[in-house]
Amino acid sequence: MAKKAASSDTKTAALGEVVSSSITGLIAECWSTEDADGMPSVRKPRFGSFLTVDSEETGLRIYAIVFNVVTGPQDNMHRPSALGLTRERLKAEQPHIFSLLRTEVHAVTVGYKSGGAVYKHLPPQPPEVHDFVYQAGDAEIRELSEGFEFLRLLTSISSVPTDELLAASVREAYQARGNDYQFLILAGQSLSNLLRSDYDRLISVLRKIKPQGME
Repeated sequence: MAKKAASSDTKTAALGEVVSSSITGLIAECWSTEDADGMPSVRKPRFGSFLTVDSEETGLRIYAIVFNVVTGPQDNMHRPSALGLTRERLKAEQPHIFSLLRTEVHAVTVGYKSGGAVYKHLPPQPPEVHDFVYQAGDAEIRELSEGFEFLRLLTSISSVPTDELLAASVREAYQARGNDYQFLILAGQSLSNLLRSDYDRLISVLRKIKPQGME
């Protein structure tokens, strides 16, 4: 599919655009821009970070959480192979190989906004292919993570590294709240209810949530 033309301002704000979607999740291709050296540069979202997609067709604002970021060849004809060169030497001697790569973001849907109201469950319709994908703002993350319904959605998914994703998404929400330790306490209580039948799993998730350097 041909990519939708986008202004430089849009490309600066957005991570990329949807290339595949469903009610439960989406795949987006990240846009490539040029760095100071004229080399392709891709802004990749963090594992567990929150994304937004505004769908012009449905009028919905979709919220999703990143569970994988994959970089690979654009097609089967240009598959990369190990060359034994440092990245600096590759840039100097074979800079074209970086333009043959594409980065895809895989995200799971955790809510949507319609008519000014935020709903913390799956949307009635998925985003459209070619809708633009953005990093969610702190205010939106705070609103979406209130009540911890997003954790319940994540625990029901079997096709992703759920425990790692639970911990990473809580850390992202914690940062969006200005490192509010009270939020971590409430998140731990919510996870205790969700994972009460598996104590070892609960402890593992809680250990992963603990911010670095916190006693």
